[in-house]
Amino acid sequence: MKYVDNENITRKHDLTIKEVQSFPMFAHFTDEQTKEIINTLKIFAEIALESHKKEQEKQGNTADF
Repeated sequence: MKYVDNENITRKHDLTIKEVQSFPMFAHFTDEQTKEIINTLKIFAEIALESHKKEQEKQGNTADF
């Protein structure tokens, strides 16, 4: 697996409504719909991270997150 520098991928702030709506597929979404997208992405990311951490712990590795 390619090494990824955590500092380059770590966001210092949440996605904004304008950032999400800047993508053509989301441009027509209302602000409320866009907030739901942001919330869903945050929940998905938390689930994925926790799953990865648990898998690393099973393998005896420590996740550096």
